Amino acid sequence: MATLIDSLNTLFWGYILIYGLLAVGVFFTLRLGFIQIRHFPEFIRTVFKAPQADRGGITPFQALCTSLASRVGTGNLAGVAVALALGGAGAIFWMWVVALIGMATAYAESTLAQLYKVRDQNGQLRGGPAFYIMPPIYLQAAD
Repeated sequence: MATLIDSLNTLFWGYILIYGLLAVGVFFTLRLGFIQIRHFPEFIRTVFKAPQADRGGITPFQALCTSLASRVGTGNLAGVAVALALGGAGAIFWMWVVALIGMATAYAESTLAQLYKVRDQNGQLRGGPAFYIMPPIYLQAAD
C-alpha cells in the first residue's frame, strides 16, 4: 500500500502538477498576449511613481511589498540557494524562465480575485480562490 501511495504521489506531485502548471502558464501567457512583458514599463511606472498625499490606503509600492511578502517565504529563498549550489547558474536561468511563465498565471489569479470579491456582514472585502471558483459552479448548477 505504501508503494502505491508513493507511486501516486510521485506521479501527481512530480509530473502532472509541474507540467500542468507550466501548461497553464504558457496558456495564460499566450492568451493574454505576453502581458508580463508587454506591460512591464507600465508596472515600473506605477510602482515607483510618487505617492499622492491626499489619497487614503497604501501606495503601489507598499502593495507590491505586501504581495511579495505573501508569495516569497523562507522555502523559496532556501530553495534558490540549494538549486544554485547543486545545479549552478543553469538552475537559476530555468527558475527565471518558469517565473516569467508563472507571472501570467499570478496575473490571472489576481484579476479573478478582484472580479469576484464580496463584502461580508462586517463590511470587509473577502476574495480569493474560494470566491472565484464557486460562482461558475453555482451557474452550472442553475442551468
